[in-house]
Amino acid sequence: MYFGKTIKKTDPILEVVGSLDELQAVIELTNYELKIKYLEKVIEDLYLIMGKKPIAEKIERLEAEIKKLEKELKIGNKFLIFKKKKSLNLNWVRTVVRRTERRCWILEDEGIGVYLNRLSDYIYLLAVKEERE
Repeated sequence: MYFGKTIKKTDPILEVVGSLDELQAVIELTNYELKIKYLEKVIEDLYLIMGKKPIAEKIERLEAEIKKLEKELKIGNKFLIFKKKKSLNLNWVRTVVRRTERRCWILEDEGIGVYLNRLSDYIYLLAVKEERE
């Protein structure tokens, strides 16, 4: 059942919901060690997305967090290879975000796609920050 409808196990929506669920789990696992308060908000956002709730204001909040990190880190177009455990874990989360984003476009919901795209940028910046510490 998906929102009161019976669907086949092969329905693409199950791939989307499963990907979002996996993403939420890897963020929780990674944040268990990192204790980044904003990632707790991201986990809540993912539950809202899975519940088909509006997320426009969540995108704005995420973009504000990205701007803070960009200002703090002052990174350019330099390619980074992560070596520290925390930054490696965040980079893994980033790749799960990107895969989830690709799968979510079948919903044709631009808000979800934009949110996940920005989330991958945010996670990348967190990885850079952890690598520098």
